Amino acid sequence: MRLWTLQAPEVVAAVRHEGRYLAEWDRVVVNCRPAFRAVVSEMERRDIDCHSAPPVWCWPGRALRRNSIRHTANALLGDDQWARGVWLLKLDVPESVTLTTSYSRWNDYLDVTMRMLRDKGISDGPAFAAAAAPMDWGAELDSKWDRPQVVIPEVRDEWVLRARPFPPDDETSARIAADPLLRVRD
Repeated sequence: MRLWTLQAPEVVAAVRHEGRYLAEWDRVVVNCRPAFRAVVSEMERRDIDCHSAPPVWCWPGRALRRNSIRHTANALLGDDQWARGVWLLKLDVPESVTLTTSYSRWNDYLDVTMRMLRDKGISDGPAFAAAAAPMDWGAELDSKWDRPQVVIPEVRDEWVLRARPFPPDDETSARIAADPLLRVRD
C-alpha cells in the first residue's frame, strides 16, 4: 500500500541507522494516550504487532499533490516541529500491517476520550472501558470532506521509497524566524 507520512529528522535517522523506527509513548500528547492505546488494541486484535509502541500516522497515496501535503502538514504540525525539521517519507507498506480509518471519526473519538478524561479530572490512564467510548474502526468515510488515515506499527527501511526534507511554507518560516525560542542557533 502506497502511503506517505511527515516525520521528524530523528525518525529518518533511526530508520537509516537501525533499520526501523518505533514511535515512543512519551512523544504522544498525554491526554491522547488512551485513544492511541485503543488504536494499538484494535491493531493487535487484527494481528498487527505494534511492539508495545504507539502507531505511526500515514495518509494513503503517492504524495504527488504538494498542496494536499502542505494542507495536512500545516493542520497537524506546530511551529516547534517545523523549527526542528520535517521530512516527507513515501512508503510502500504491506497492507496486512495497516489500519485504515476515517479521519473525521478519529477526531470525534479523540474528543470523546479527552472529555471523559477531563470529566474524571485526570490526563491519562484507563479512565473508561472500551464500551464507554466506542470507535468505528471501519474505513468508510463520513462525508465528502472526510479523508482516510492509515496507521502502521513502525517505519521499516525496506518500506521507504523516498525520504526528503519538507520545508515549512513562507508564513511558517517567518513565524519561526520571529520567535527567539524557535530560531535555529548556529
